[in-house]
Amino acid sequence: MMTGLYFNRSLIILFLSFVSFLAIGLGGSNAVANDTQDEFALFETAPKKKPVKKTESKKAPDAKPAPTATPTPPVATPTATPSAPEAAPPVPAKAEAEPAKAPVVSTDKFEQLKAEIRKNPKDGKLITDLAEELFKRKEYEKVTLLLWKHIDKIDRRGIILLTKAHEQRNEPAEMMRALNVELGKDDKDFEAYTLMAKAYAIQRKSKEAMENYKKAVELNPKYEPAYDGLIELYQKREPPNLYELRILFQDMIANIGPRPQYLRKLCEINTMDGTYDAAITTCKEAIAKDTKVADPFVYLGVSQRANGDDAIALQTLKKAALDFPKAEIAQYYYGRLLEEQKNYVDAMRFYKAGTEADSQAARSWLGLATSSFEIRKYELSLIAYKNACKYDKKNAVAFRKATSILRNAKNGQWIDKFESASDTCTF
Repeated sequence: MMTGLYFNRSLIILFLSFVSFLAIGLGGSNAVANDTQDEFALFETAPKKKPVKKTESKKAPDAKPAPTATPTPPVATPTATPSAPEAAPPVPAKAEAEPAKAPVVSTDKFEQLKAEIRKNPKDGKLITDLAEELFKRKEYEKVTLLLWKHIDKIDRRGIILLTKAHEQRNEPAEMMRALNVELGKDDKDFEAYTLMAKAYAIQRKSKEAMENYKKAVELNPKYEPAYDGLIELYQKREPPNLYELRILFQDMIANIGPRPQYLRKLCEINTMDGTYDAAITTCKEAIAKDTKVADPFVYLGVSQRANGDDAIALQTLKKAALDFPKAEIAQYYYGRLLEEQKNYVDAMRFYKAGTEADSQAARSWLGLATSSFEIRKYELSLIAYKNACKYDKKNAVAFRKATSILRNAKNGQWIDKFESASDTCTF
């Protein structure tokens, strides 16, 4: 019994050693395959389909019927054999012309770059060029994989591209990691600081974002994207920081130049902040630069009226409303001026034009609601109140005030409709 047991155990050991030998052999072949794997196998999905081999296998059966077609020429030779051989050469000629199209495919920049990198795998410029092609195709993950793999070979252009690819993927931590590589080489790279600020902004770290934007502006006072980032941060505050915004646009005008968009924005900020004398000056400068935008005309009229020049303000706002019928801002402010003068009929007309210019403009819908309510056009007023509340729930207060007026007036025809609609308008 003991000898049988030892015999069986020796057989088992022999069998296991044979299996392990096979496993080692297969593993070794896989390792060889991995070593010979192409540099860009990660970025290529098409080769897995192997369409070339399939087409070749299909063509092979087609070649076999050709011998069966050979007996037919002797039958056709008595009739018109010369014409048949002459017609045959053009077919191969077309077949020969098709390979001439192959260079068109090879001239594709993407494939050409891969071929060049295979010859020069340490060329950082070529690697970055390839990454740019991937970026254009919106294959951002592949961009990051390629550039991180060759981070020691790529230059500033590659690092900035890597950062932007991570930005597209909403990966602020990876953006910072890439930018630290660049800032370690050049701590005065204003674009890198701007992108670092964007990364902090994505993480909702406004303080750090602001510090990096300001650092970028300090390094390059003419770099507009850094100003844009600061403007966005200040505008997100509730209420917006008009003081800081004014200083920013003044700096942009001084450092970059008096561009129309800067002057228009400064005109608006001065008007909203109540510095009307400065607003009138900047609005006129903005109009002198560009007469095709409604905003500076409107803010000029608003500032003129705030300074007590009612007659001039009326002319300015009326001209803006008539000259810019598709500008909601022009229709709204002129309608508001008319409503304040108790000219409800004309006010209603311009408010309505404002809603047509922008169907989601809550302020124009509210103006239409209040002005039509004053002249007892309750049906139109109810529709306008509903839309005003739809696009801004804060208009619920005005809606309920109108409902209370109807209730106090004991207007049984409309009170229920206004009450049911105003009850659904909450914020």
